Amino acid sequence: MTQKNISKNHVDENVVRLVATQIFLITLITLLTGWAWLALFLVADFGLRAFTRIPSPLATLARGIATALKLTPKPIFAPPKRFAAILGLFFSVGIAIFLFLNYLNAAYAVGAILIFCAVLEAAFNICLGCYVYNWMVVPLAHRNMNKN
Repeated sequence: MTQKNISKNHVDENVVRLVATQIFLITLITLLTGWAWLALFLVADFGLRAFTRIPSPLATLARGIATALKLTPKPIFAPPKRFAAILGLFFSVGIAIFLFLNYLNAAYAVGAILIFCAVLEAAFNICLGCYVYNWMVVPLAHRNMNKN
C-alpha cells in the first residue's frame, strides 16, 4: 500500500507520528527562543490539517520522510486526528498570543501541554486528542443522531 492508496477518511500513522515529532521540536524551539512567529507557523499548519485537505508543510515533510525511510503505511481513522489538530490549533494560538503579550509563564504552561501531547503521540502512539474525541464528540454525535 502506498501513501496515495490511503482513503480520505484515513491517514498514515507513521506520518502522524512524524508530524508529532516535528511539533515537539518546533514548540520546544519556540519556547526556548520566544519566537512567536514559530507559533504562528504551528497555527497555520494545525489549521490546514484540521480544516482542509490541503497538505500542511509538516505533513508534507513527514510524508517525504516516511517514503524515504520506506515505512509501510498504517492507515488509521482520520476524524479523531483532525479533532486533535483542532485542539493543537487552540494551544498554538494560545502560545502565540501569550508570547506576543510577553506572558512567558502562560506561554510555557500552554506549550508544555502541547509538548506533552506531541511526545505521547510521537513516542508512544498515544493521542490524547483522540481520547477526548471518543469520550466527548462521539457520544454527542450519537445522542444527536438518536434525537432525529
